Amino acid sequence: MTDPYLKKLADTLVNYSLGEVDFTKAWKNGQKRLLIAYEPPADELAKLVTEIVLEKGGNVFVDMIPSWHGYTFYSKASDAVLNSKPLAALKRVDHIAARLFIRSESNTRSMATVDPSRISMRSAAVKPYKDVLSEVDSEGNFVISWCLTLFPTEAYAQDMGMPYDEYRDYVWKTMFLDHDEPAKAWQSVSEKQDELKRKVLDECKTFRLVDKEDQTDLFISVKGHRWIKSDGKRNFPSDEIFNAPRKDSVEGVVTFPKLPQYYRSGPEVSGIKLRFEKGKVVEWEARVGQDYLDNFFTKNVGAKHLGEIAFGLHPRIQRISKQILFDEKIGGTVHMAFGSAYKLHVLGDGDKSQLNDSPVHWDMIRDMRKSSSYVLIDDEHKLIWNSNTALWTIQELS
Repeated sequence: MTDPYLKKLADTLVNYSLGEVDFTKAWKNGQKRLLIAYEPPADELAKLVTEIVLEKGGNVFVDMIPSWHGYTFYSKASDAVLNSKPLAALKRVDHIAARLFIRSESNTRSMATVDPSRISMRSAAVKPYKDVLSEVDSEGNFVISWCLTLFPTEAYAQDMGMPYDEYRDYVWKTMFLDHDEPAKAWQSVSEKQDELKRKVLDECKTFRLVDKEDQTDLFISVKGHRWIKSDGKRNFPSDEIFNAPRKDSVEGVVTFPKLPQYYRSGPEVSGIKLRFEKGKVVEWEARVGQDYLDNFFTKNVGAKHLGEIAFGLHPRIQRISKQILFDEKIGGTVHMAFGSAYKLHVLGDGDKSQLNDSPVHWDMIRDMRKSSSYVLIDDEHKLIWNSNTALWTIQELS
């Protein structure tokens, strides 16, 4: 018997997250399809999504990725293969109306022993394909809509230290599938984000992350770059507001003393301290995972500059799961990504020279849920996480 929440999830993904796409029209006018990519545990969800799209008169591509593929590819492929251009993928782009990625790993450590430089090599080679998929129109919307979601697996439950049944229920609740109409719940999230943007962020030009107890005082400028809300459309679940720092503006020190950090399926890196000068990381250290951090910063183009800064807002996500889709949304956190920035932060022909360009994107999460932590906006406002209301609260400076 199909889990009723799974049916709700499929319906919400097609009709809310990808609701701006008319799959019937896309097929009739250009034989464009929804591309669904997933691993075997999510087979039933992929089937439900396919049924909904087909019933609408649309069509789908299905990329079922076997669990052995990542390790086998990166451990066995020659350098020539790793560096090859993504010609086949680029040919298919003209027939894609939207993309749905379902994370559904059966082994989250399958890539732990793979040399990270080989992954970086492939990331650089396929960047032209990623660039095409991330193109935006003059209004800042993605030309090809996309959504990234997660199907709960035993592996994810183990990573979070929970029995599978409890973990599955936790995932469903973070997606608001326990509501009669999940889409309405996500519309309320969107309205809450609009309020924070309107009151403080839309006019924000500079801000500082401050926590003197943890040796953090980091200055960032976002002047000329716009804040974007994430309300369950591109990520599901979501609840964050993000921007791209001016890549040469970042100055100071930031620490990540509490939460462990993970990049893709790599090892834990924790106890991180970074120092920036003129936008660039010039010193880095980690209590755990120093070698991995060294490799990331020295072998990846653009990795020493920030491409994203964001506020996590989700009231139901409050602990690390080792899945960045969830962890970067933890209410009361700020995350920053080392590597690529989205072009949608600058509209049209605006100046994009301060958007960082890189084949990598590592989100690191800083916990701000303590009394010594705050965000100083334009030297006029403080943003502090209120655990009682599960909201970022605004304090005016006298």
